[in-house]
Amino acid sequence: MTGHVNTDQERVELAKKEYSKLELKKEVNISISNREKKIGIVSQTINNKAAGQQTYIITEKYTPPTASHIERSKVKELTILYRGSTAPTLASGLTPFHKDSLDVWTDWGLNDIPTAIQITHGGGSTVTPQLKTSAETLKQTMKLYPNAQIYVYGHSLGSMNAQYAIADLDKKDIKRISGGFFYQGPNIYSNLTPKQQDTVKAINALDRLFNFIDRKDYVAIGYGTGDPTIGHLIEVESKKAGLVEQHMWGGYQFDKEGNILTNKEGSLQLAKYATAQQLAAINIMRTSFTKSGGGLSSSEEIFLDAAEALAITQGMKQTIQVEIRALKDVFDKEIENAEELWRDTLSDARDIGSNLSESEILAALAWGGTTEPKIVIDTVQDCEKSLVEATKIEQEYDKLLEQINEAIKSQLKTDQELAKQIGSMYG
Repeated sequence: MTGHVNTDQERVELAKKEYSKLELKKEVNISISNREKKIGIVSQTINNKAAGQQTYIITEKYTPPTASHIERSKVKELTILYRGSTAPTLASGLTPFHKDSLDVWTDWGLNDIPTAIQITHGGGSTVTPQLKTSAETLKQTMKLYPNAQIYVYGHSLGSMNAQYAIADLDKKDIKRISGGFFYQGPNIYSNLTPKQQDTVKAINALDRLFNFIDRKDYVAIGYGTGDPTIGHLIEVESKKAGLVEQHMWGGYQFDKEGNILTNKEGSLQLAKYATAQQLAAINIMRTSFTKSGGGLSSSEEIFLDAAEALAITQGMKQTIQVEIRALKDVFDKEIENAEELWRDTLSDARDIGSNLSESEILAALAWGGTTEPKIVIDTVQDCEKSLVEATKIEQEYDKLLEQINEAIKSQLKTDQELAKQIGSMYG
């Protein structure tokens, strides 16, 4: 299998590879906190100079288009990276005579700018050459590797390419898209034909496409409130970065487990997807174990049950974390409102009792049942108590996850043959 890319942070690192000079037959790896993970091997590079499209196809083993049909049919997963725009002089320092300056013109002059003009003027079904060739690349790849599940990535112009390529599929093929991750590209939904929009509605219902937007980046246009999008809109809670850095994921923030910081709705969608992906991988494993005929061994059953429990518990923990973050936001607002209420109450009392001393004003308010502890401190304590309870639940999930992980390790240690099987699946 390619990738085993499990977290939002890993996916961003993989998407960044579209800007690397990836070479045929070479390994693609990502690194987070000095831990390296192999994604796969580059089996195809596409460089359509006329349209400006640059794309990489990554498979578990080197399996080029020239490989036999049997070999290509063995590919179970592949990743497509659509490269974004070559940066203009401001960002990249290119001169008009630089070897990549044709890429700059093809990307920005023939693709980015015309599409941006269309989007800001309400869209239209006229598409650029690069969007068309990108759609053909996806269709051709699906034909070449008929049994592969596809993961599609794109950033900036690459995001537009990826969005359009998926929208242009036949409905019968959309179930082969296991994940689509689009970063900091314009919303091209309004540029689609009615048929393509219908396809998008069908694939959006599968909850496998995600459109990541940092609102501080000026390139990500066309995402008004309630506007339809290709994939679930994930609005990133970003920090401020420089103009170019903001566009190149510079504002993205992740928690210690690699989950992207976003709103409650986005976090829940991503948690749901992560759980579904892990359960799907376990089902593939279950099928693989039973291929030789007969039922599962007791060791395999224990392992698969534990793996399912782990996936579901991780999903529940992620959901709890989302709820805790949302609670913190609500509590911060409540505390702010309580402090403002006390300030306003005190100010009004001072105006009304202008002839009274400060201690007399406070005494009069207290006699009426209004004190700072009652309004502010009680609110703070109630909020803190609720957060402590929620955090306890999160800690219980941590303990449960630790126990399940230990059970899995113990099972693999006991059954070396099973450990070998798992190792061969995950390369």
